[in-house]
Amino acid sequence: MEPKKRNRRSGLPQERGRRRRRQLQQSALAMLAETRFQDLTFQSIADRAGVPLASCYHFYGSKLDLVRALADQLTDAYLDRVFDDEVYEGAADWQECIRRYISVSVEHHARSKAELQIFFSGDVPLALREDALNREKVIGARLLEILAHRYDMPDVPNADDVFFRAVEIARTVLALDYQQHGELTAASVAEAVRAVSGYLLNYLPPVLPAAEGA
Repeated sequence: MEPKKRNRRSGLPQERGRRRRRQLQQSALAMLAETRFQDLTFQSIADRAGVPLASCYHFYGSKLDLVRALADQLTDAYLDRVFDDEVYEGAADWQECIRRYISVSVEHHARSKAELQIFFSGDVPLALREDALNREKVIGARLLEILAHRYDMPDVPNADDVFFRAVEIARTVLALDYQQHGELTAASVAEAVRAVSGYLLNYLPPVLPAAEGA
């Protein structure tokens, strides 16, 4: 029996779907760089992407669903960049690790006006803010891992909660700066470093011994 010939057309709908999804994401990202979230409509995103509005609902239930998916993608890229081991190589102490974490975070976010709005604007819906809290728990856990890999850490009760709050402190300082100036300034970076380091000094000594093998 001859093997069945592969239907070359069978993959076309899936590829078209992936292409339209990318177009919608790129459209939303471009528009969020120039438009406030509440002024954005699903129709305007669809028009810019060149995708019929009815087709958009095959991929996302609403504008909010689209932006939430976009935020997840941006977060993945952020985590890869900010928690790359090379960022922390040669850090003199844990406070320097905190400074690098905040500085590289700001450098990464500042590349995109859309990203700044998604993560630091006070105008985004509650659902996006709730998503941000979940992301900050992940970021806090990653920050704790960075320090634990390099230093002999003391026993910090509820360490995950402590580092989640440290991340939330940094985000709050930066968000206030963005909402006031429309950007993240060097002054806010320095203030966030002071705030987070000062908070963590309640749990960590000023000097931590290096971890074995670090």
